[in-house]
Amino acid sequence: MKAGGWLNLAAAQLPVAASPGALLGAAAPLLVLAPHPDDESLGCGALIAACAAEGRAVRILVVSDGRFSHPGSRRWPAPRLIALRAQETRQAVAALGLDPHRDLRFLGLPDRSVPAAGLALEAACATIRDSLPTPPGAILAPWRHDPHCDHAATAAIASALAAQWRARLLSYVVWGWAYTTPLPGFALGEEPEVTGPPRGWRFAATPWLAAKRRAIAAHRSQMTDLIDDDPTGFRLPDQAIALLTRPEELYLA
Repeated sequence: MKAGGWLNLAAAQLPVAASPGALLGAAAPLLVLAPHPDDESLGCGALIAACAAEGRAVRILVVSDGRFSHPGSRRWPAPRLIALRAQETRQAVAALGLDPHRDLRFLGLPDRSVPAAGLALEAACATIRDSLPTPPGAILAPWRHDPHCDHAATAAIASALAAQWRARLLSYVVWGWAYTTPLPGFALGEEPEVTGPPRGWRFAATPWLAAKRRAIAAHRSQMTDLIDDDPTGFRLPDQAIALLTRPEELYLA
């Protein structure tokens, strides 16, 4: 089945979980891997907020530095943009109820260069393992079919870590929703085939959507014209925000 139809099937048929425990199991720490600064809010902001509210330990690790969202900006060269996006992520994590000084880390890999295999992937996994005081019981990471190289690579890193830690692995969807609903300015490659029936849950996000929207809004460089001197720069389409703030978040097993 094509990815778009498969996701629509999952969004319609998977069971609904009203609490984090139904998805994540016992209250072991949760690790969220975000390929870029903002994916933590876009993909799983409601679940993160729910975990924070019930006191579950959550660690968010942003894998790449996001330097290529506005590569043509002269006022925001890479070092300044990297610092801005990190600060935005701290504000977003705080909006979700976490302590950005305790619960947020940046791996700092170059945007568009997250390793998907080989020794570089092993090195990234080792760095992540060394950065965590306690192995997680569950990992959230992008869907492996999300149409961005860093998302697919982060999914590969998460798969390797889950095997090493014997942790539960759940995938969230960000850009994969473009297979179900065309997004302006977002060019897709060939739509992948997805085999097997969907497995996982829909998380009842409504009680946490206000916090999720505040977290998304904190990423002003991605949501507004804050950086206005790069006509090729990224800005999240309103249609994407609508898709990502629906009453349920999808988590695929």
